[in-house]
Amino acid sequence: MHPHHHTGHEEENSLIARDDVQHQPFRTTLPFVRYRAHTYWLLPVILVFSMSRGITSSPRIQVYKAIACRALMDNSTDFTSLADLPGCDSSDVQARAAKIQAGVITCMSVLSAISTGFWSRLGDAHGRKPILITFMSGALVMEAVFVLVMRQNSFFGRHAEQLIYLGPAAEGFVGGLSTFNGVVHAYVADCTRHGSRSKVFSTIQGIVFVGLSLGPWFGGLFLPKTGYSHSFFLCSIGLLICTILYVLFICPESKFPSETADNSPSDFQRLKHSPIQAMRHVSVKFITALLSPLFVFAPQRIRGTNKRSWNMTLVGLSFLIYCISIGVYSAKYLYAQHVYTWTTAQLGNLLLSPVFTLTSCIVVIHYLKPKRSSPGSQPSPSDVAAELVFDKYLAQISLLVDGLADALVAAISNKSQATFVVLSCLSSFTSGGNPALQSLAAVCLHALGHSDEAGTLFGALGVLNSLAHIISPTLYATTYGATVASFPQAIFVLAACLLFTIVALLLGVWPASVIPNSTALSDPETNPLSGDFSDPTDHSEDFLPSDSIDRESGTDYKYNGIGTSPPRTGSGGFDASHHS
Repeated sequence: MHPHHHTGHEEENSLIARDDVQHQPFRTTLPFVRYRAHTYWLLPVILVFSMSRGITSSPRIQVYKAIACRALMDNSTDFTSLADLPGCDSSDVQARAAKIQAGVITCMSVLSAISTGFWSRLGDAHGRKPILITFMSGALVMEAVFVLVMRQNSFFGRHAEQLIYLGPAAEGFVGGLSTFNGVVHAYVADCTRHGSRSKVFSTIQGIVFVGLSLGPWFGGLFLPKTGYSHSFFLCSIGLLICTILYVLFICPESKFPSETADNSPSDFQRLKHSPIQAMRHVSVKFITALLSPLFVFAPQRIRGTNKRSWNMTLVGLSFLIYCISIGVYSAKYLYAQHVYTWTTAQLGNLLLSPVFTLTSCIVVIHYLKPKRSSPGSQPSPSDVAAELVFDKYLAQISLLVDGLADALVAAISNKSQATFVVLSCLSSFTSGGNPALQSLAAVCLHALGHSDEAGTLFGALGVLNSLAHIISPTLYATTYGATVASFPQAIFVLAACLLFTIVALLLGVWPASVIPNSTALSDPETNPLSGDFSDPTDHSEDFLPSDSIDRESGTDYKYNGIGTSPPRTGSGGFDASHHS
């Protein structure tokens, strides 16, 4: 790939600060390999990590069930065979397993919510690769703990119900999946231009689903098909080690440390002079790192009026509710094992079946996606407005279909396994909802003139994801535990209600009107979507099909008080009034 040259005017007006990147080559850790950062370098990481999670998704349910069965029944029975005993299918064991599962997810989510803001800001300051490697290490510890607690005669095995929380504690400390998602999307934001990310995010989401589907298929093909086996988790650990080595030595960095380092006194120096002041400073930094990313969702005041733009607020609230709703998938596996008495291999097939529906969904999105301006040009205001509307409708349709599928499961699935599988396939249409919501947030942020806060945005989405996973496990575990004996489908009714709520909230998200105005395009204060404010270091045309950028830009823009607000007043970050 050839170097990408930029004019000084473009560099001065870029919304994403790239001065640090311009002074350093895009390269890998290996001194003899020099590659420019690009989205496709991250695709193997996403695929392999998703495969590792897919391989252990069903065995984890068996671990929770085995621990619950051991706690309620017979401590002397072989630990690895407890999940297959007839008594382990009782509603008491199911409720206890759901409680353990909820505790594991809640523990990880609480720590993740606390640490995600810190890790996202650290990624903005020191690069994406160190954060990726740190997270992968925590995920590796998580898998290792599952192996240890299933060793019957070990210390971990005797105290499995308590020590199972060491795994989520380790992964939560490094940010959990919210940090992984945040750093992945921040890496993409470093490499792609504004208004073109929805297709990239959809591709990434598709790869996640493919990996989650291939994992159980791979496990069912090469690993034991019945009962519990350590080999599932050992295989996942091997994949994680390979991924860490790939990120460390091959994958190029997309964001290098800024030259303007923090020259303030270190915490250690403060500790020597005044321990109380040092602890106060650390506490303030901690709370700031936790809460400051969420200011991205604060309503933005429209300059010259008393109105505010609520787009980011509505999108953030929708994303929070969406993350709560997907907690039904964890309970769905317990439901399938309880109602249909499925084995690990059959649960794996449940993850594999939606991949065909997902593939067709991606093809449809590719052809319906709004077309880009002329090749090499930055998106015009009308392009960004069309992107915003498309992402909104895509999210609404996806989540509406998923909500209908959950409602139908509760209404008609009953004892029919075939109906349950078909409706699970239908739920895969929600795969467009998650990337559409994230892309919608990125487009709204760009329209507000804050595109240099991409890392903060995805860190904030990660915090919302963690908060949702604090609420979701308890919500679904309580619902499932209370209704498993009489109406186990209640969890699907709950999920459907949450998804329908999101569809209603997104009705309030609209772009500003795009009307001819000869002076607006040249004035960045009037037009935050101007090409002068776009990312000069974009290489997304190398990733996207050429047919996605085929129209000439020519429409000027003027804000009319609907949907978005004027650009930021400073050189970085949000209006200070929203942080006070």
